[in-house]
This record gives sequence, structure tokens and C-alpha cells, in this order.
Amino acid sequence: MMILIKSNEQDYSTTQVIKWLQYLEKPYLRINDTTPINNITTHRDDISITTPTASFNTKDIKRYWYRRGAWASTQPGALGSIKERWLYRYLKYFTKEAEKDIVGLIESELGSNALNTFLNSSNINKTKVLKSCRALGIAVPETIVTNTRAEVTAFIQTHGDVITKAVNNIDPNIKGECFVDVTTKLITLDTVDQLPEKFHISVFQKLVKKQFEIRTFFLIDRFYSMAIFSQSDDQTKVDFRNYNFKKPNRVVPYNLPMKVESKLRKLLAEYTLKSASLDLIYSEEGEYIFLEINPIGQYDMVSVPCNYYLDLEIAKNL
Repeated sequence: MMILIKSNEQDYSTTQVIKWLQYLEKPYLRINDTTPINNITTHRDDISITTPTASFNTKDIKRYWYRRGAWASTQPGALGSIKERWLYRYLKYFTKEAEKDIVGLIESELGSNALNTFLNSSNINKTKVLKSCRALGIAVPETIVTNTRAEVTAFIQTHGDVITKAVNNIDPNIKGECFVDVTTKLITLDTVDQLPEKFHISVFQKLVKKQFEIRTFFLIDRFYSMAIFSQSDDQTKVDFRNYNFKKPNRVVPYNLPMKVESKLRKLLAEYTLKSASLDLIYSEEGEYIFLEINPIGQYDMVSVPCNYYLDLEIAKNL
């Protein structure tokens, strides 16, 4: 029996957890998004998988940890000979959907032994999560989703300054010296005219004035939280992820109220997440405001300054 880990080749956190698995003498197999899948064979409840370096059966997996990254294609070059562009796109979509179904079958066989899966971690809908929060009595900012400047202008006139963010989670991308990331930005009546009349659909939320921000990492049934005093720096005031590397924000370990944690547990259970990072704001009025969930976000920024040793905690739970 062993632990199956699905991750990216460059993911630092996966490597750190593996070091603890080695120390704890727990057998494991790591599959990266670049690891080719040579063969997948299913017969009834028996699923066998072969990669260039290993062969295993799902019944031999004691625990499964989906960390990040997609499963590699079983036949990455199969469509290379197709010249018609429309046919190539159609068949690529078809094969991707088929492989997604197979991944779903594999992960369903791993069942309750999984610490998150590719399917539940990659399908988090931010606006749907906000709706779930309202149903659970979790405070969220006033929000609209739109692609027109007129709607944003009207929203600002009603609620004051707003922030904008992407509709879905996106990982930063590095290509040579170019770094691409999507962060939260402030929009006011003075700057809204800089938007085109129509643009890609985006999320806009009322700017909530804060005492501090909270990043919490959830693992199995426990929250590991950190308060971030980002409002004292103009660069990070809107979003602490606009990092000031020369003068980092002050951070301290933090305990969320049990009532807040109880509601967040219900939210995470609704999306079958056993591990995730969550962002909240503690407002000037003393209210906890939920912002978003990221099931595959980095957790070192909470673990290291707060001495939570989350790599070890994850390894112990695998």
C-alpha cells in the first residue's frame, strides 16, 4: 500500500511534504503533470496505470493527495497529423473530455482515501461559492459580475469604490523574464473611464475597509490562520498579494472564532474539500468578511511565519 501524489514538477511544497514522507518511512509515488500516462486499463473496479517509471493499481493506493496540475494526456501526439484546424480543435476537445471522465473514474475509485481531487479542486466557481456563503450566513462583499463599463459605473455610484478580480482562479505564469499574474485592483469613479465600454466578464466587489486580512489554511478538520496587517502599506492596502518585498507586511498567528470556523467547515464540506486556503477580511466594523477559496494555493506563507509546520501535518495525514 502506498500514497499517490498528483502535482506539478516545480511545486516546492510537494517536495517538502515528500521529504517528511521519507522521514516517516511512508511509501509514495509522485505523478507530475508532465509525467506521461503510457497505459490506463479498467476492468470492473480494477484500474491499472502505467507511466515510464512505474506501474500501479488503484486498489494498492492507501491515500491520494491531489496537490495541483492536470493529468497528462495518454496520447499527447495522437492529433499531430491532423491538418484541418477545425477538426484538430474538435478532436482535441473530445479527447480532453474523454480523459477528464477517466480521471474522474480513477479518483472516484480512490474515494474517501483522497485528500482533495483534480475534479473538486479545479472546478471551484467563485460566484457560486459566494452564493453558498450567503445561504450559510457567511458575510461576503456586495458583488456583481459584468462585462460592461456602464454596469460598473452604476455599481460604484451605489456602493462607492470597488475592486475587481478574475472570475476564476488562475496560477501565475513565468516565461523567461516575463511574469504574468492576476491580482485584485481598485476602481473608482475617477478611474472607471479607463475601462473599455465592453471587456472580458469580470467580478466587481464593494471595497471593504479592513482592520487586517486573514489567510487560513484548512486541513482535514483544523484551520491554521494568520492575520496580515496589510492596510498599513499603500501597496498592499487593497490586496496583500500586491507584495511589498522590501518591507513585508507584519503577520501573526490568529484564531478564528469557533462560530466562523463552523460556518466555513460547512462551506468546505459542500464542495468536498479536505484542504484549501481561504481569504477573509476583518472589517473596520469588526465583521469577518469572506473573500474566496483556493484549493491549490501555496500555504508556506502561512506555515513558515506562524511555525505551523504544515508540510509535516500533511505528511502525517497521508
